[in-house]
Amino acid sequence: MKIAMILPHFYPYVGGGEHLFYCLAKGFVAKGHQVRVVTRNVGEEYLGDKVVDGIEVKYCPWKEMFGHPFPKKKDIVDAVKWCDVVHTSTYTTSAITSRLARKYKKPSVITIHEVRGNKWYWCDNFINATIFYIVEQWSCRQKFDIYHSVSDSTSRDIKKFCGKNKNVIRVYNANEVDPSLANPDFSLREYFGLNATDRIFLYYGRPGKTKGIQVYEKALLSLKKKNAFADDVKFCFVLGEEPKDLRKAFISHIEKEGLSDKVLFQHSLGRPDLMAAIMQADYVVVPSITEGFGFSALEACQLGTPLIYSDGCSLPEVTYGKVLDFANRDADQLEDRIKAVMDKGIDAFKDVPAKTFKMEDMIDGVEKILLDLVK
Repeated sequence: MKIAMILPHFYPYVGGGEHLFYCLAKGFVAKGHQVRVVTRNVGEEYLGDKVVDGIEVKYCPWKEMFGHPFPKKKDIVDAVKWCDVVHTSTYTTSAITSRLARKYKKPSVITIHEVRGNKWYWCDNFINATIFYIVEQWSCRQKFDIYHSVSDSTSRDIKKFCGKNKNVIRVYNANEVDPSLANPDFSLREYFGLNATDRIFLYYGRPGKTKGIQVYEKALLSLKKKNAFADDVKFCFVLGEEPKDLRKAFISHIEKEGLSDKVLFQHSLGRPDLMAAIMQADYVVVPSITEGFGFSALEACQLGTPLIYSDGCSLPEVTYGKVLDFANRDADQLEDRIKAVMDKGIDAFKDVPAKTFKMEDMIDGVEKILLDLVK
């Protein structure tokens, strides 16, 4: 089978969606399929025609706005003509891919990682949210043979907000974690300057509006006002550098509210150090408002760290082990959960049976979608 992937970004661009498509493409090649990817360049090193792990990749100098490239028909058309099936993703590559697939009568698939719909208005001002909503609608309502979602939550939102009541197929993302790859020399307590007896509530990831850190902050502020913090707890944030303005504003507000003795910040960690940090934390908190899949929450579960998480969107689908949920965007309930954990420790958590998200299952599942279209 000849597969054309028309993507906004691809390896070595860093991102969850990009990693997903890299793993899919690599897996398809290993199964004997031919894969050609057309995508935006990544610097001067990844510009033009390259071969990456057996994948033919055409890196194009597309212009972009706010991180979203604008693909050109002339760069894509040959790959669409060549292939048996064409595969794309949201946002900016969907329209041109749909149009060319229909023109050359090629079966087509779009992978949709997340649909926010009216949830855009939960996290942004009216004007910005409306723009994002329109762009999402424009992208997800393009005509494709199959709409591949990465979770049941995303499937429901595709049907609810995008008018797609059929041809939506869920194949979960893969996420496999090898604890042996964690850095044995990394110390989370040293990184934050903590004592060996301190109990750590860890947050890691971007300080984006959809990640729920404002909800988390409200819960912590309420605990402070009630003088309800346990003496031995610290709330540690390993925060990404972007968005810079939100990161700066969040840290500034924590300091202004007098939470600096309990709430500590550090910069992002490399993969081996982050794995070690998650394993060494007493608890992980994932207060996300929206998630299409939920890699951070799943990773905490896979590494065996008790998890407090929002019940919003896909997180209940992927979490397991020692877990404790709270109602999405409900700072009061998150406060109650933190208080329960401070008082009862591990006994405050529920036990949920293990779940698996294997690479071979993802590759086999998406391959079946493509093969069924080609038959």
